[in-house]
Amino acid sequence: MTTPHPFAGLDGAQAHERTSKLRTTGLTMVADWGLGLQQQRDLTHTCGDHFDFAKIAVGMSRLYSAELLGQKIEQYVSMNIEPFPGGQYLEYAEVHGQLDRYLPACVEAGYRWVEVSDNIAPVTVDWKRQIIERAVQEFGLKVLGEVGKKEGLDNPIPLLDNARACMDAGSSVLLLEAAEIFDEDVETARAIDEIVQVVGLDKVMFELPGPWISNVHHHDIHRLRRELIERYGTQVNVGNCSPDDLLSLEAFRRGLGVNAGSP
Repeated sequence: MTTPHPFAGLDGAQAHERTSKLRTTGLTMVADWGLGLQQQRDLTHTCGDHFDFAKIAVGMSRLYSAELLGQKIEQYVSMNIEPFPGGQYLEYAEVHGQLDRYLPACVEAGYRWVEVSDNIAPVTVDWKRQIIERAVQEFGLKVLGEVGKKEGLDNPIPLLDNARACMDAGSSVLLLEAAEIFDEDVETARAIDEIVQVVGLDKVMFELPGPWISNVHHHDIHRLRRELIERYGTQVNVGNCSPDDLLSLEAFRRGLGVNAGSP
């Protein structure tokens, strides 16, 4: 028998807009930067209803033992949370001539989703299209295709063309850098809006910046996620959330955060 909640009915002004798992909109992705298995269990026990994806950041999939990695993946999946390896690990495999080993390794590990990005490797849009098609058609994986500005790279691919290529090749979700919506570069901000219109808001996930980026502070991240929800609504898909910020993000989605006084 479920214990009645003492705060039942005080659910937030926007709580009725939130969907429960398994949901297709209002998705949240957590960045897992090395959670131990017990930390992960605590996180999913406390917040498991409020996030849908977990990015095993960069190449950390290699740093866990095979047994521990399998346990982490299995534990996430048991809570209806899809783990996936960070896209930079795929780029590492490309740069070092080991790409043919990467996708089979993802399947062997138990991943069902992969990220295909072009953050650090000077790759082409045709390369991304081929990798996405292989992941989907040959290995039965689902893909999060990532586009955006690349620090230190001269990337001539227009954002909209890059986004269309990812989706046409079979990506299920398109990852966009959230900061670029509010970029001082008007053309970039306009391109992001166009991508949302063409691809559809439900297929786009906006990635929050993190403290690993120069001059990004905690208050910047909170401001940006607030602006995303105010701009696109409570059902906007948000990625790269810190485990510590999961509940505060959900509170804001429901109108239980600093926006609690909003109608």
